[in-house]
Amino acid sequence: MAPKLLITWMMTLMGEIQLLLERTYGTTGVNFEDFILSRQRSRALSEMAGASAAQISDLGRVFLRIVDGKLRLGIHYDPSVIEALEGNNPACGLNDENIVPFMVFLEELDHAVHAALKFHEGIRDIHSESFVRDLELQAKVDTYLVLQKYCAFFNSPQKLTDADRRWLKACVFDHDNAVFEEPVLAERYHETNRLARRYARHLDGLPRSRRTTEIRRFRKLTYSQKRDRIAVAVAR
Repeated sequence: MAPKLLITWMMTLMGEIQLLLERTYGTTGVNFEDFILSRQRSRALSEMAGASAAQISDLGRVFLRIVDGKLRLGIHYDPSVIEALEGNNPACGLNDENIVPFMVFLEELDHAVHAALKFHEGIRDIHSESFVRDLELQAKVDTYLVLQKYCAFFNSPQKLTDADRRWLKACVFDHDNAVFEEPVLAERYHETNRLARRYARHLDGLPRSRRTTEIRRFRKLTYSQKRDRIAVAVAR
């Protein structure tokens, strides 16, 4: 059962974003509102995950494991994230105060959607470094694209300005200040942020008619193939 703090309008927001992601990439067949974890359950799972997991931000977390051939998934948001969005709803407009908690909200939901899609496609190595990096890279890209939609909605006509793009890129990609004791974690987040920034620049240069086809093809690539795709796209 979802924590009481995750109130009805937040459930609606989660459902809308899940629908947007699934219309783009494919249907998961589940309702992620049913997988929200309490703070106590999140803490217990974090302890089970080991020391390296404790270094990752607890503002938002997705937990994955396979039991009896089925994917078990849970999403946790720190109460401060929910409270920030409740007091400054991104559905009413993006600003400097709500964009960071909204990014946390988007990225964790995106992790859940893509993990479920990969599992349906037969990908089971959910704890491999390539799997995790792939989720991080995809979430950065999707977060930037979803934020574009929210930002453009309040413009007239509903189009992004160059200033909008600069602001969104600064918010999504310029705060790559993660500090980790474990080198693998540091490299994971630095690399995926760098790749996502480059790919976002490539997407911004494409006609809108080509963008959806491009990101759908991109999602189906392995992490190694995505790195190669980004290198080729940026070199053009």
